[in-house]
Amino acid sequence: MPVLILASYLIGTHYGHAVLYVNLVFISAFFVSLIVFHFKRDRIEDFALFSQLVIVVLTSIKVYLMGGMANIGTPVFVGFIAPVYALTLPNKKRAIIIFLLFTSGMITATLLNPNSTEGLIFPSYFLGFIISSVFIFITLFYFTTQLDKARKAEKERVKKIDELKTRFYTHITHEFRTPLSIISGMSDQMKAKPDQWLNEGHAIIKRNCSNLVSLTNRLLDLSKLESNAMPVNMIQDDLALYLKYICESFQSYASTKNIDIHFESVPDEIIMDFDPDKIRDIFSNLISNAIKFTPNNGRIKISADVRKGDEGDYAILKIEDTGIGIPKGQLNQIFNRYFQANNQLDKMHDGTGIGLALTNELVKLLKGTISVDSATGKGSVFTIRLPISRNAELLKIPESIEKNQSDSIGSRQSITFNPSINSEQDERLTVLVIDDNTDVVLYLKSILLSKYKIEVAENGRTGLEKACELIPDLIVSDIMMPEIDGYALCSKLKQDIRTSHIPIIMLTARADHDSKMTGLSVGADAYLEKPFNPDELIIRIEKLVELRKSLQEYYRKIVDDDLTAEQESNSLTKEDEFIRNVREILLKHLSEESFGIEQLCKNLAMSRSQLYRKFSALTDTTVHQYIMTLKLNKAQELLLNTNLNVTEVAYDTGFKNISHFSRAFRERFGYPPSKEKISS
Repeated sequence: MPVLILASYLIGTHYGHAVLYVNLVFISAFFVSLIVFHFKRDRIEDFALFSQLVIVVLTSIKVYLMGGMANIGTPVFVGFIAPVYALTLPNKKRAIIIFLLFTSGMITATLLNPNSTEGLIFPSYFLGFIISSVFIFITLFYFTTQLDKARKAEKERVKKIDELKTRFYTHITHEFRTPLSIISGMSDQMKAKPDQWLNEGHAIIKRNCSNLVSLTNRLLDLSKLESNAMPVNMIQDDLALYLKYICESFQSYASTKNIDIHFESVPDEIIMDFDPDKIRDIFSNLISNAIKFTPNNGRIKISADVRKGDEGDYAILKIEDTGIGIPKGQLNQIFNRYFQANNQLDKMHDGTGIGLALTNELVKLLKGTISVDSATGKGSVFTIRLPISRNAELLKIPESIEKNQSDSIGSRQSITFNPSINSEQDERLTVLVIDDNTDVVLYLKSILLSKYKIEVAENGRTGLEKACELIPDLIVSDIMMPEIDGYALCSKLKQDIRTSHIPIIMLTARADHDSKMTGLSVGADAYLEKPFNPDELIIRIEKLVELRKSLQEYYRKIVDDDLTAEQESNSLTKEDEFIRNVREILLKHLSEESFGIEQLCKNLAMSRSQLYRKFSALTDTTVHQYIMTLKLNKAQELLLNTNLNVTEVAYDTGFKNISHFSRAFRERFGYPPSKEKISS
């Protein structure tokens, strides 16, 4: 500050007191604004604008006082700081305005000064000033604009990576929690019922332990690859024969979905150097993904070919499937770590986002390349290009590798679950289990099958279809599923009048508060984290069943008496609207003997079985019983409050047979309708 004041004094002494005063005002304005900004950090835009205007205005005044631009250059350069300063901020339009103010201020100050016209060629002077100023400003404008774009792109890239990392860790959590939940639960089942679960439970636990080991190994392998610590152990052998063996080991896994796996090689024998461990990991991941995302009755083709290139021969290996495909816009990202294709038609959840990244790194380690061609709904083709060399020692594939591969793939086979069930199965409550993990389904069956009839759906879309078709008494659903995730499924079921009454329990590996709130907000009745306690699940189901029974009492009253004024004033649930709608439709057609279940179903846009299941679940009575009760209650009301005789009342309430009406009335109220009429 003292240096600035001294400089202002010296300049002012030379050019006059007016310039000194302008310099002091200039310094004071900045000093005061800096003090204000120190305490008002959120007003940086206002501070910047004020500073730019002060620079432009005061430097223009100084140029005027000091004889114009031709006589003094320093204030001109100081004034140019204002538009340059403006360019460093996001608002580029403001920078243009400040630049226009600067140039017009400099020219005006020069023209107005009476001493600046002597001996000057103004047109060429001003033209040179304008051209140089505009050129410098446009150059800086372009540079800062591109810099802002680069910063914005980098910011978006970092943001996207953060989002992908978050999703990656979410999937990792799910991948660990699900097998841990199965292992913990099945060990309890084996202890409680060793005769029933010892062998099958042991197989399930072993399979899920293998899954955990495989996941851990993939994480470690990716870490080794990134640190260049992954060794390559080449052998020379028949690659075609080894690939055929790998494909055959997947046959049992593919058969669970009735998927045909076909392998072909041209030529039949491809002798070359390769690392069997790396080739196994690459193709196991690609083939298992192909099976996972190919629908039932699909087809997978693995082919091997040899081609000649400028740098020598190379092997072309392809994995083609008829699966759900990958959107075109995501093809260039699927080999990135943390990324997993997110198709709106089919949300792929089962995977951590490291499988293809690891595959890509392993292919690079073998000095090859991998590419993909795919489209949504049309399947995918992964193409691997490996250089052919024959420098390694001619060896056979180690037996340990073959055994490990066989064990690994064999562990994917499904286990048939056929526990003994009692003859009362059809009378038990129906629980629909929706989960794409076979072991989770088996575990839930082991817990619930002794008390409930179990139906299974392997993904969200199938679960939605089965729920609408079966109208189960309760639904237990996973959240992270293909086709439709648990949140969307729950929302659709709660919004559908056919299924809105069904209690839904969500099982998930997502333990965070936000995920739980999301589940409850879409209508879930309970939310359990994996690994869950089986006793807690049973208690939750029992409590929801008890709650449904209490709701049945409530809806039976609505069925008989309709909604009260207080109930009408409250927000109606879909169940309230359903019951009231049924009542209103039946009352409207009460006198029509031909109006029955079929007509009611058409009015409600529901099938007969859907209507039966929903109405029974809500009221614990049948539709036929309700129609008869409604007719008889209406008949009693007409007999008491009108002058209609018994025959007229019978016809008005849909009874064309008087004896049938009298018999039904006596069974309902304990006396004949004629007595009701006499007493009225």
